Amino acid sequence: MKNKNHISKLRIKLYQEKLERLKRKSASKKRLQNIANNKRVSSIRETKHKNESLFNQPKEATVSSKSDFTLLDFPENVLSFIKMVDEVTKKKKYKTIFFDISQVTSIDIGSIGLLLSKINELSTVGIKVKGNFPENAPCKKIICESGFLSHMNDMKGRRFNYLRGESNLMVSRGFDRTSNVLVGSAIRKAVKHLTGVDESYRPLYSLAQEMCANSVEHANEHHHSKNWLFSVTYKNADTVCFTMTDIGRGILGTLKRKASQIIKEVLLSDDKDILGRAFDKQYTSKTKDINRNKGLPKIKSIADNNFINNFVVITNNVLLDFSNNNNSKLLNKKFDGTFYYWELNKKCIETWKIRKSQ
Repeated sequence: MKNKNHISKLRIKLYQEKLERLKRKSASKKRLQNIANNKRVSSIRETKHKNESLFNQPKEATVSSKSDFTLLDFPENVLSFIKMVDEVTKKKKYKTIFFDISQVTSIDIGSIGLLLSKINELSTVGIKVKGNFPENAPCKKIICESGFLSHMNDMKGRRFNYLRGESNLMVSRGFDRTSNVLVGSAIRKAVKHLTGVDESYRPLYSLAQEMCANSVEHANEHHHSKNWLFSVTYKNADTVCFTMTDIGRGILGTLKRKASQIIKEVLLSDDKDILGRAFDKQYTSKTKDINRNKGLPKIKSIADNNFINNFVVITNNVLLDFSNNNNSKLLNKKFDGTFYYWELNKKCIETWKIRKSQ
């Protein structure tokens, strides 16, 4: 009898130990999954369709993003994804690239705009782009309301029926003049949203025109790379956010410097300082265009006079924050293009009107 009780107790103990092992294994697996999501590395995966032979090249490549996918907070994550797309494109063996953003847990209008600009660029060289939505519901909502889907088709070639935010807008143009009407109308709507008055706002219109014209006319010698995207997002009742995304060479790639300047910069400066000086008009253009880079000081002046808020520029390997220089930094990923972000509120408009009346 004692032996039976002993065996029963032993079995119970073994069963309990087994349960504990399973619990620990499950917890460990979940912990590793969380780490993988947080430190997810952008990656490329090739897909071969069923009707392809083993000897044919794969027709589709999948590029996966990291979970933190906000351009303003985690620029290296977003630029790493874009760099991976560029590497796939250079191989010239894929007809389709699949953008896998399913594991994204944070996203912003900057990264969405950069994705759309890259999709526009790929379309000009005959590469189709497919993709999915984030499993994270708030991130999916941001994409749907941003205006991104207005430029996309579903797998059957039909326009998406997702409704964007009431006033959110993405103006996407590739290879022609700046769309004055669309940009001007977007600015008027933003001003009316903030002040209740239907009127334009000259500083913002000048800012947008400088950025868009610069992209269309000078972004890159290659015609297919000259494209820009202008977006408007209504953050809340008091703030409207704007972005301008330009796929090209980036500001640093267009600067012309004397040999003495280059030597001095190598010894005493970094790219962050050089970009700052470009906005102070200390350099000319490699294109020798008399108007080239003249817009940068104008843009800086608008920011310095507080006609806009939270002005940020990302170009090449630099993030420059004009509102808080402590946030400016060198990036470990290079962006062949320029991204601008700024915000507008009622105080900005009032500041301009007061200065105008003085």
